[in-house]
Amino acid sequence: MQVSVAKNTATNYLVMLIRFFQGLLVTRWLIGYLGDSGYGLWMLLWTFFGYALLMDFGVGIAGQKFTSQELFKRDIRHYNAIISMIFTFHALMALLIVAGAFVASFFMEDIFSVHDPVQLVYCRKCFLVFSLGAAALFPLGVLNEVLVGLHKIYINNYILAAGRLFEMFGFLVILKCKGGLFGIVCYAVCVMAAERIAAWICAARLIPGFRMRLHLFDRKVFHEVFGFSSGSYFMSLAKFLRVQTRNPIISKFRGLDSVGIFNLSGRLSDLCNQAIGQYNSNVRPVAAQLFHRGRFRMLRDFIVKSMQWNMFMCCLIIIPAIFLRDEAIVALFKKEVTPLIHTLSLLSLIGSCSWLVVTQIPSSVLLMCEKHHLLAWTSMVEAVVVIFLNILFLRSGASIICIEIISLGMSTVLFATVRFPVMLKLIHGKAVPILFNIYVPSLLASLPAVAVLLLCKKLLLGHVHNFLLCAVCGTAYAVVYVVIAWQFLIGRTKKELWKRRVMIRVRKYLR
Repeated sequence: MQVSVAKNTATNYLVMLIRFFQGLLVTRWLIGYLGDSGYGLWMLLWTFFGYALLMDFGVGIAGQKFTSQELFKRDIRHYNAIISMIFTFHALMALLIVAGAFVASFFMEDIFSVHDPVQLVYCRKCFLVFSLGAAALFPLGVLNEVLVGLHKIYINNYILAAGRLFEMFGFLVILKCKGGLFGIVCYAVCVMAAERIAAWICAARLIPGFRMRLHLFDRKVFHEVFGFSSGSYFMSLAKFLRVQTRNPIISKFRGLDSVGIFNLSGRLSDLCNQAIGQYNSNVRPVAAQLFHRGRFRMLRDFIVKSMQWNMFMCCLIIIPAIFLRDEAIVALFKKEVTPLIHTLSLLSLIGSCSWLVVTQIPSSVLLMCEKHHLLAWTSMVEAVVVIFLNILFLRSGASIICIEIISLGMSTVLFATVRFPVMLKLIHGKAVPILFNIYVPSLLASLPAVAVLLLCKKLLLGHVHNFLLCAVCGTAYAVVYVVIAWQFLIGRTKKELWKRRVMIRVRKYLR
């Protein structure tokens, strides 16, 4: 299992890097060849597809849960019935997406603000092809959840990485040949179809007897699937509401300038989240498997190690980002840092750290360990309270800083009063030793590294470019932090184990 987790995490980072460079190049190509309007239409198409994903209703993750519990080993027919039920439900939702796209196609002039008849026809054609293609492939999304449930995230990542590379080179050829946005849309749908087919082939090879087909209504299967997925959906919906209502509320009470400032202040924390969070896709399938097998001691050790890893990564990435945030914002976004941006970026980074080391892993564990209804209700209460307080404080004249403070406060309160106590009871753990082992060692190791960072910053500030300053200070911090963590926070037995594993891997590849 440890090998799979390491491989899954490594390939998550691989896909993240490929997506970053692919997104950067494709953006440049689309703007260069199609102009701002063509790129804007492309982004709008993906925005509509993002809203269509809400039609999943949390059902897809049920496929991950039942796969992680290895139901296919005990009763392949029942497992196939569950996957087929999910596939059928998604097929019905795909029909609704098709109907919605057909109706929306008559309002293209208002949606896209396009008035030229020729351009309007072209936009409608691109919209319909993209929408119909995405709807046709929507039911096959459960196959990706099956691969995750099998702890084969790395296979899913190989498929995604190949898809992004084929997409990137295909886009370049189409644009060079003047295929336009319509050619881009058709090719993107074909690449998505190839990814889904590859996932289906892999799932069929990994699970003997795997079958997925349209399934008639079965009450028992329906209750199994939707009893779990309803909790998952409400949790996802709560997060969506909590996050997506921020911009409209700020716009209503503080104007568009404040919306831009708020989102700019959070960009650095978004980048840190992407750099840290690639491990966390392993938590749900592993937790579901260990809980189902009744291995609560292993589950406890896995949770503690996962939270320790997140804490280690947060201290490695977010702490230097906190001390270098002003210089990083200037270097990355070429924006003067005002006192408001200075404070907002600090709170955003602290909020990201809180999400990663306090909220995310306990939430994932509770979701997969039969506590999904409790998690759903607490998440909805959190969303409602946060939205209400955001409106109340902004309406009374408070600064937009209150939004970050309210969000951080609510997540901390829920962790301390509900999520962490329930998780402790689930894994039969003791609060003080677990909290100490998770948080204290990494924080202690970061203190000398912070001192080195501040010294480097004092010596370089005003003498070098901000980007170089961030690179030098961040590297100095990382080196000191990792050396101290390796020498004093990792036991001798674990060091020897890691060295032995590395040497085994090196010898294997050399052969």
